[in-house]
Amino acid sequence: MPAFQFKTYYNPFISPIANSVWGVISVTANEMVEQTQDTIISLICDVSGSMQGAKFNSMIATTEDLIRNMPDGIMFNIVVFDSAVNEVLPVTQLQPGMNRERLVDQFRNTMRMLKIFGGTSMSLGIMQAIKSQSSVAGNVSRYGIFLTDGQNTEPESALAAAVKQASDLHMHLCAYGYGQDWTPEVLVKMAQITQGWMPKAVPNPEDLRDEFNGLVTRMAKTVASDVALQLWTPTGANILSLSQAYPDWVKGEAAPQGDGHTWVVPVPPMSAKDHRDFVVHIELASVGARVVALKPSVVYVSGGQRVEEKGDQSNWMILEQTNDAAKHQAVNPVVAGYLGQGELARATQAMTEALNAGDKVTAERHRTEALEIAQAAGNRAMTEVLEATGKGSELARKTAALGTSTVSLTDEDQP
Repeated sequence: MPAFQFKTYYNPFISPIANSVWGVISVTANEMVEQTQDTIISLICDVSGSMQGAKFNSMIATTEDLIRNMPDGIMFNIVVFDSAVNEVLPVTQLQPGMNRERLVDQFRNTMRMLKIFGGTSMSLGIMQAIKSQSSVAGNVSRYGIFLTDGQNTEPESALAAAVKQASDLHMHLCAYGYGQDWTPEVLVKMAQITQGWMPKAVPNPEDLRDEFNGLVTRMAKTVASDVALQLWTPTGANILSLSQAYPDWVKGEAAPQGDGHTWVVPVPPMSAKDHRDFVVHIELASVGARVVALKPSVVYVSGGQRVEEKGDQSNWMILEQTNDAAKHQAVNPVVAGYLGQGELARATQAMTEALNAGDKVTAERHRTEALEIAQAAGNRAMTEVLEATGKGSELARKTAALGTSTVSLTDEDQP
């Protein structure tokens, strides 16, 4: 059984005087009968001074719940950091029949002995997770769940170096802004550099347990973590742009591989039944009566081997010239919908940049534009965030800056 399935959306007709086309490529991860590789998860938690109180108590309760209920087979460790760092649970493979309460007691006893609630040195937590995971060799899906409620108090270069080392180890950092006093740009950079899932805000301590349990369940069902979407194009074709459109709008570019045909873009890890949609804009050197414009495939590593899975001919982009304007001017509704959500992402980013620069007039203009698009697209999550931003909510502004969540336009087609 293949690990991935494909579907493409586009208008198959093109005008004889046109040479570019938009399309959407949808990639779905199948539910594998058997996991092909192990998973290791490092929980990296901020215990700086601002964590005292309800946030700290919820973090402890959530961590203990994870120890008790995390799926068997996962390798798991816990790191806490403030201005120092401590590994409070070493890498442990959770086995059937294991006395999980003994691990909970070990975690509690270690935490009691620590002196915490100092500053916030994020790089220390990441570096300790790297050190812990480096002891596990082989074909392993590597994750770091990074939780912080504050702003980094160390030099930016230290954090940048740690995140780069995490990327080199293929550890995917999934970051959470806890409470309200965190910096969205830092969390977004962690995800972008390490190909982690886009960061999220958890403003309420009582929501942490459900959020982390859902995240770990996804991680435990990883189909492939070192994934790339690969696109074949005919000689002379150029990919003008390629952006992830779902589950979050992430503007990116496909890198040419130098053979005149192949373009590649990295993809964050995919778990069973996950799907990701990508919007692609292709420019063709020439269009004959009929041309294959694009063939998608996914490349990943399984069992130490590089695997390429290709979409069949039904999922290629095949264009046919026509003078019939009714045909070549038709717009595929999935493509149109995602291009609209791309405009939402653009307007939201412009709003965020204006707010950061203190230009409230420009920010409000872009917020109004983004709000109209979100409402027209039926994106309730972004509508609520943009409405709250207009009322002066700092948390809403930060949530908007984490990236634009999108509404899936291909869910009904997924297996």
